[in-house]
Amino acid sequence: MPVQGAGPQSIGRVPGATRRTVLLTGASGVVGRALLRRMRDLDVVCLVHRSPVCGPDVTTVPGDIAEPMLGLGEQAYVDLAARVDVVMHCAAVTDFNRTDGSLEATNIAGTEQVAAFAAAANAVLYHVSTAFVHTTVDGNRGRTAIGYAASKSAAEEVVRSSGVPYVIFRPSVVIGDSVTGEIGAFQGLHQVVAGIFAGIVPMIPFESRWPIDFIPVDVVADAIACVVENRVDEGEFWLSAGDKALSLDEGVAVAVEFARSRGVSIDMPRFVPPEMFDRLIGPVFLDALPGKIRRNVLRMLEFFTTYLQSGQTKPSSLDQLVALGARPLPDQRESLRNSLQYWAARNGYGQAETERAA
Repeated sequence: MPVQGAGPQSIGRVPGATRRTVLLTGASGVVGRALLRRMRDLDVVCLVHRSPVCGPDVTTVPGDIAEPMLGLGEQAYVDLAARVDVVMHCAAVTDFNRTDGSLEATNIAGTEQVAAFAAAANAVLYHVSTAFVHTTVDGNRGRTAIGYAASKSAAEEVVRSSGVPYVIFRPSVVIGDSVTGEIGAFQGLHQVVAGIFAGIVPMIPFESRWPIDFIPVDVVADAIACVVENRVDEGEFWLSAGDKALSLDEGVAVAVEFARSRGVSIDMPRFVPPEMFDRLIGPVFLDALPGKIRRNVLRMLEFFTTYLQSGQTKPSSLDQLVALGARPLPDQRESLRNSLQYWAARNGYGQAETERAA
């Protein structure tokens, strides 16, 4: 699949030196929170629905992207549009198992409202999508989780047809900060790690050499901010590890090694062909599990099936964004270990044995 977006020499920049005002949606989310810390030399207005946010050069406006005029009164909407030069749309429902209509209400209808505001403000729209936007599933497994990818695909179509200048970002699986491991909320990959730590993942029904593409949240935020700072006003950029992604067995080995360093005695999960698992192993294995554990395992299988099973290397735009001044991708293993360390410290796994002995 080719990388969409201009090459490093031809990425269009919009000239201008005046300080700009950004409307940021989803500031309390994983990407939005990291982006809020990263953006510089900008006045930021955060549209907040429930969770308050704060920071230097940051103001908040209560609203709701799923409501007409973002939930604002008419005059407040007009006044805000007059102030804003850039719209950064990070708000989204990311729970891939949602079936209550919130995926459509927020990810699709909400994007329609945000695009309408960008048009009213005569602003560039920077839209955060997902690298799994083209994901499809065969068979029954994965059909519950596909709703998230479908909603993000539809949201991209809303952006393209809006008539406003736009940039689309497609981050892959987002993990914690590459150095500290910090993340605003634990994601699907963290849930898989929790299953490995709990010993309820004795086998993984996927090919061991399939890539597991993840990217630290600070790298995502830096790439997005770099594009905004350079005033790039068109393009579609893949924020992914691409050919630098670890394989599934490499990623799982990092998690198992880390678990053992925390005194958790677990075996390396065994990889089995998907068709063998579905036909012979799965029915017996799953039926033998207690109800709560079975639900957790099925949830992990949904995540793996929908977002990690393609066996294809994701396209990546990071190299061309590095040419704009963005940070390069850090070491994947080290980033994963740091993310695991942050998760473990907040889930009662304490220090490594060598740290306790010191």
